[in-house]
Amino acid sequence: MVRTTLVVLQFAVSIGLGIAALVMFVQVSFAHGLDLGLKKDGIVIIDWNVPAAAAGARSFAEALKTNPGISGVAFSDDIPFSSDDRNFDVHVPGRATAEMFRNVPASPDYIRLYGIRLLAGRLLSENRGEDFLSIPKLMGQDSAPANVLIGASGARRLGYSPDQALGKSFYMHKALVTIVGVVADVRMDGPKSPVPGIIYYYWPTVSPSYMSVRLSGYHVADTLSFIDHTWHRFAPDTAIKRHFLSDSFEQQFRADEREGAIFGLFVGIAIFIACLGLFGLAAFSTERRTKEIGLRKTFGAKTKDIVWMLLWQFSIPVLAANLIAWPVAYYYLHNWLEGYAYRISLSPLYFVGAGAAALLIAWATVIVHAAHVARANPVHALRYE
Repeated sequence: MVRTTLVVLQFAVSIGLGIAALVMFVQVSFAHGLDLGLKKDGIVIIDWNVPAAAAGARSFAEALKTNPGISGVAFSDDIPFSSDDRNFDVHVPGRATAEMFRNVPASPDYIRLYGIRLLAGRLLSENRGEDFLSIPKLMGQDSAPANVLIGASGARRLGYSPDQALGKSFYMHKALVTIVGVVADVRMDGPKSPVPGIIYYYWPTVSPSYMSVRLSGYHVADTLSFIDHTWHRFAPDTAIKRHFLSDSFEQQFRADEREGAIFGLFVGIAIFIACLGLFGLAAFSTERRTKEIGLRKTFGAKTKDIVWMLLWQFSIPVLAANLIAWPVAYYYLHNWLEGYAYRISLSPLYFVGAGAAALLIAWATVIVHAAHVARANPVHALRYE
């Protein structure tokens, strides 16, 4: 009983870890392939950590655009996959309650650079004075409305379709703003958070926090060197801080990938230990049943019948292990998947597949020994003891 219990527990651990590793791999793969609403590859993010005015940022951006390896530059106070998001209360005239929206102060080139689709209306422009949002307007000191863009989810939260939202006005903090364009949803925080309501506006009088630089894809190393040298010209006493946006995206999955890899390693170790225990149990059990097997063969049992009988006997611990592992794995993985706003479903196939794999491994462990015992001469078996 103790031997069997240990084998059951070992296989239960193996099956549970196997299910976890499989589900983690599928979820991370699903999250990688999720449509983010933007084109993240080929974008370099530069932290504008120089105490300079906005004019300095624009001059730096114009200098970067002279390089053929750079296809676009935009500046903003918010970037995807960062924790620097800011929120403003949004109040629609005539409604009692306010909504909280994520706001993205950005240059008009931001939408094009990130490949965000325009669903209705137009984009903001540097050539239109009404497309500017100033601090006096934000603080309610200037009543003139400013134009903004809004994400599709934000428009729905306000009760509008993309086309219906055009021309609608509301208060963002204390500024009266008007929607002139609706863009596709962007998963700014990746797959772990739902799409927020987003408002994009142009705030040219404030020095930006980030510069987004899209590379054309040619001579990347030379282009990065050009960016570094150009930065040194503008800020010789300050080290540049830059990274690829795709690296920030991948960083979200590092912990989950490491956890999945650790589970995979322990699956191998646990399966190996469980197979050793099962093989020892098979050797011990078949030796004790040598006389029984000899009698069965004497009365006409075929070798395949004996093999199947032994395989079924050693399958019972594995089947019992599934009954233990499945609910525990489901509870853990259900809670783990709650960390993703966009996630796979816990299909029974993951559990059945891991259980079937463990059963096949158990059969492979004992089948040679079982076949050897089943083919033995019954005369020797009957002389046993």
